[in-house]
Amino acid sequence: MLRRFVALFALVYCAGAVAQSMDQTPPRAVSSEKLATYWTMLNSSVGADVPNNGKNMQRPGCATVSFVIESNGATSNIKVQRVVPEGDLGKVAASVAQGLRFGATAFNAGKQRVFSWLIFPFNLPTDHAAQTAIMQKCLIKNLAWKDH
Repeated sequence: MLRRFVALFALVYCAGAVAQSMDQTPPRAVSSEKLATYWTMLNSSVGADVPNNGKNMQRPGCATVSFVIESNGATSNIKVQRVVPEGDLGKVAASVAQGLRFGATAFNAGKQRVFSWLIFPFNLPTDHAAQTAIMQKCLIKNLAWKDH
């Protein structure tokens, strides 16, 4: 009797795992400008894994990071797409993206997974024109799921 129960439990568990792994539908690609239509950021602050030293850590720069927002609002499939200047700020940006949490909007009541990207600024100068010039270097107009 116990063996039958264990076998039945294993069968049901495996069937659930197979069904879950078969849902490999690619997420909808949504530009960062339109992300708020689907998901809004819930974090009031985020932590970052910042090393004590690294290449270009003190220089003004930016990093573009792509990610998937899962149906539970957590991020996954995080990838650093661009870092300016080249250096270790990409690792910091990736750690920030890992901690982001989102809530679905009314438009996205079904909590559809989306692929998107954000630009994270670092050590920007106070001058607005200089800030814009640095951030423009990380601007990526369109990314697709295949770019991940």
